[in-house]
Amino acid sequence: MTTTDRLACKARDLMQTDVVCLTTTTSIPEAVRMLEEYRISGAPVLTPGGELAGVMTAFDIARSSHVDEGGIASQRNHYYLVDPIDEELRDERTGDEAFFAKDDYSDGVMGSETVGDWMNPSVISVGLDAQLSDVCKTMATERIHRVLVVDDGRVKGILSSLDIVRFLAIDE
Repeated sequence: MTTTDRLACKARDLMQTDVVCLTTTTSIPEAVRMLEEYRISGAPVLTPGGELAGVMTAFDIARSSHVDEGGIASQRNHYYLVDPIDEELRDERTGDEAFFAKDDYSDGVMGSETVGDWMNPSVISVGLDAQLSDVCKTMATERIHRVLVVDDGRVKGILSSLDIVRFLAIDE
């Protein structure tokens, strides 16, 4: 199979169909437990009716602590990173390392709030028939490592950068 043929493959042919999902009513402590158990840094969030409502990541969970510390600022529920003035404020760990170390969680996030309170409602997704070349463009443009594959508002699978690298690296 040529590289051109590989890039024409569809999302449905490459996606992982066993997707760990959270619901809008899942508690934050339960979400942390699930992400840690499955060693993933994010998951789609579904309504109780099974429709896609958003995405919850380790960054979203750790966000409130960073807001309190001034590392992230918010304006009308949109969050953005603030450049630390003091070098001591910089954290050398990656987001995943900070998440799994569980030391950046604020008491507020680890309390009774739900995933629906903290998820990101903006979801980057592709359809089942999206070509791999378009999936790659989307991931590069949006600077993300995974994309949800959806059909009629329902999650059908997930496609990660590792899935794509694995597929492209295999000689047939």
